[in-house]
Amino acid sequence: MSYDFIFVGAGPSGLTGAICAARQGRRCLVIEKKQSLEDHPRGETLRFRPILDEVLGKGVMASMSLAETTLIEYFAPVPDDVERISFNMRSANIAFDWETFMQSFQKQVDSLDIDLLMSSEVVDTIVELDRIVGVVYKDPDGKEIAVMGDVVFASDGHQSIIGRKVGVNYQKLYNPIIKGIYKKATFDTAGYKFFFIPAGSMDFAPEFPPALAFLFPRDNNNCEAAVCVIAESARKLGFAVPSPEELLRVWELMVEKYPVFSEMLKEAEPELVEPTLIPAVAPLEDFIPQKGVVLLGDSASFIEVSGGSGLVSSMECAKFWVNMIIEEQNRSEKPTDIWQEQTIQKLNEAFRFAPIYRHIKANADRNTAMFETLFVQMRTSEEIIKNWEMVRAGLDVY
Repeated sequence: MSYDFIFVGAGPSGLTGAICAARQGRRCLVIEKKQSLEDHPRGETLRFRPILDEVLGKGVMASMSLAETTLIEYFAPVPDDVERISFNMRSANIAFDWETFMQSFQKQVDSLDIDLLMSSEVVDTIVELDRIVGVVYKDPDGKEIAVMGDVVFASDGHQSIIGRKVGVNYQKLYNPIIKGIYKKATFDTAGYKFFFIPAGSMDFAPEFPPALAFLFPRDNNNCEAAVCVIAESARKLGFAVPSPEELLRVWELMVEKYPVFSEMLKEAEPELVEPTLIPAVAPLEDFIPQKGVVLLGDSASFIEVSGGSGLVSSMECAKFWVNMIIEEQNRSEKPTDIWQEQTIQKLNEAFRFAPIYRHIKANADRNTAMFETLFVQMRTSEEIIKNWEMVRAGLDVY
């Protein structure tokens, strides 16, 4: 079998890319290891951008909104010691249901000439000379099948088989995180809440590295909550990055004991709690690490770390790259002529100068600087609280 474009992974980036390409006449294959698009939510909050109307249909995202707020709240390491920092974002954070969100993608896929394979896992790449020309996947029966494509898009997330095959070091790009979805939580405002946790500041976990906890209220006292280890700060301070098992153990103690945070969650009922990884350092600069393949979304560490979610940014990333590849192919004699070194360099540079890349990169740089100041330079709860007004001023700019 042969396709114009192969997308490895059927998350928002892969499906957006396939939808944009199919609307321009490209024959697309999407390969997904999950049994259903609705399985395993990666996040259920985002900020609206026009691409949602463009890909899913005008007004579709607005129709599935469960709760919206512009309020953001930051809590000091000892939440009761100083007043929380509160301010309003220019655009609202929107809470939604993952199943409904992905069904909207499915509707668009069904209306187009897109082959979508579920319960099929890519296990290898096919390389001719120095170019990836296809992939090998296992079908639901475990049979290995080869499929060829002019372009392979890696949209398979933070554990990308394609990214790892081409040498991307994800360990340096990702932070360990526990993510949970809860019912019947208790919170006094609809604001999105963030808690700064310096290294060694929790009595019940004295060896725990610096982290950021958050709680995002939703409809009917439901919420999304998490604690994210700031891995780069941890390494600079000499703290070990916890294993998934240790992260889960500390999470359970935080839900039970951490001031203010535990009061919001201690009576709540978990629907999903899992350790995972999240891009939180900076996007890659080389989105074509090998001829024949383009990295998208989480696979390229392309996420809006300020809280805007990786969902929309990954959709914009996919749209940009698919359109750019198609434009370049249309200018070439053959679709595969785009894999000349000079053209690859031109494509990478074009994306790095694109507004969406510059926005994501600037947010990542500001985020890194903020964590450096809080967790490495100030270092302790006492110093952060002593400088709380300076933190407030910095967050207002941020």
